[in-house]
Amino acid sequence: MSGMYCMKDLLNLATEQKAAELRLEHDRPPMMLLRGKVRVLDGPLVTSENINELFRGIATEEQRRELDLCGSTRFKYLAGHSQFTVNAGIKGNSLKLSIKNLDL
Repeated sequence: MSGMYCMKDLLNLATEQKAAELRLEHDRPPMMLLRGKVRVLDGPLVTSENINELFRGIATEEQRRELDLCGSTRFKYLAGHSQFTVNAGIKGNSLKLSIKNLDL
């Protein structure tokens, strides 16, 4: 678990809510794209450290290396029975994650 957030819980919530996308950005609470509108989740702000920990929990060593070398990476991730595309990129000094639900 990373701070107040766990990636498994966030992805389960996105799946249950039928969110098209989960967004994690530095100093903002998690956000989901629901029916074309951004919904900000109630909860604490996500720190850069939180995002890095959440990313390391789902990325392979090769994907982490690609992010370090290129500044971005993209890969598919299976969580339970749901499939996602993870887009990770470094924005300034912070990691930004956009996780799209492929099951919609």
